[in-house]
Amino acid sequence: MTRTLQIIGLLCILFIVSACQADTEQEVNNNADENQETTEENESDTGTSADNNTDTSYEYEEQEVIGGQIDEGDYDVVVETDNKGTRVMFYEIDGEKYYKTIFVKDDNRLKIIDIQNDNGLIYNETI
Repeated sequence: MTRTLQIIGLLCILFIVSACQADTEQEVNNNADENQETTEENESDTGTSADNNTDTSYEYEEQEVIGGQIDEGDYDVVVETDNKGTRVMFYEIDGEKYYKTIFVKDDNRLKIIDIQNDNGLIYNETI
């Protein structure tokens, strides 16, 4: 009788463990699908930003403030990302990056980072 109860108990434990394992595999597959969807959404949000558009003729609302913080005239402006939430630009000379700017559109917050001289964040204000 006790031997039968032990076998039944062991079978119940095996059943529960295998059911939990199936749920975990399904969650892993769901997470992989969600990650793929997020990647596709991010790619569509950035549009052509992966092309690193280099053009100094861009006119963005934050450029006036940036011009007051750095000497904008000698730099090439490379738009790294421009989606509905943020715009990230690099200011470079001959391909060497000097400044990185991050403009958070919802908050109108501008951050300017000096990456050439390791001065870090040199501007962090709403405009």
